[in-house]
Amino acid sequence: MMRTLLLTPDLLPQAVDLWNRALGAHFPMRPALLKANLWEEPNFDAEGSRAVLKGDRLVGFIALKRRTAPMGNLPADQKGWISALVVDPEFQGQGVGTGLLRDALAHLRQFSTEPVGIGSDPGHFFPGIPLECRQALDWFARRGAELGGLSCDLVSHEIAAYTHPEAALQAFRRSPSVMYRPMEDGEQEAVLAFMRQEFPGRWAWEMEQHLSRGGNLEDVMLALDEGQVVGFARIHTPRSRRFGPGIYWAPLFPGAHGGLGPIGVGAAQRGRGIGLGLLSASIAELRNRGVESAVIDWTGLVRFYGIVGFRPWKWYVMASFK
Repeated sequence: MMRTLLLTPDLLPQAVDLWNRALGAHFPMRPALLKANLWEEPNFDAEGSRAVLKGDRLVGFIALKRRTAPMGNLPADQKGWISALVVDPEFQGQGVGTGLLRDALAHLRQFSTEPVGIGSDPGHFFPGIPLECRQALDWFARRGAELGGLSCDLVSHEIAAYTHPEAALQAFRRSPSVMYRPMEDGEQEAVLAFMRQEFPGRWAWEMEQHLSRGGNLEDVMLALDEGQVVGFARIHTPRSRRFGPGIYWAPLFPGAHGGLGPIGVGAAQRGRGIGLGLLSASIAELRNRGVESAVIDWTGLVRFYGIVGFRPWKWYVMASFK
């Protein structure tokens, strides 16, 4: 007989094993990552997230998020997301996932009339539904999910040999007063002020989370013009104390793996080549820290990142329930 319970931290080992049975070939899960993106994530909906057990065996779970506090300039409007829905392959086709989804949507719609996102949540695993999980794409569509556009993760396996391409060298020459380097202690408030002014929504909130919850200062790259912050990038390495999306699936890579993103330049400074300069400087910084491969997550800017050698790796369909 199956039982439905709250998805609680004591189920972490079973949840990791279940995830890897269902998705591990494409998205290998680690205990620290699942814990960080669910139970340690401020928007995790502990009340609505559920687990299905047969006897003592976990056979399915759904993890939900809700925006219960302001996120930068985004209000605490209770918008909800389905962060993960995983069913043991041996128990698929028996209504486990359908029941979890039905109850999750009913729960989230008590709090908000906003569309319920599939992925793209704070502390997301996926921007949307992975194309590698085509069966899941069809499954959600049959249950009323509205499918949108595509986004992708990009990869480069050549970080160890990276050199600035000619386009990046030209960008450096266009704005010779701009310096690119990792953030230093004492610059936290200046960086947060820049983020709140230029990227006042989720990116500013994520930077606040990074700095307040023990993230490495040196994992923030800055573009500085006469000492003023004009651009930022987040980078991730095997030594990063907090997970970034670019290193979620690091076990798929044989060597030292890193990531990059997000990246942005202040509105008044755009058109000076600073974005490309910052991007190239950030990749060189990853190289200097011993990174051999890297992922840039959740983007549609394939041509831009292609300038520095990144190519599409994983594709996602953006999706929601209205």
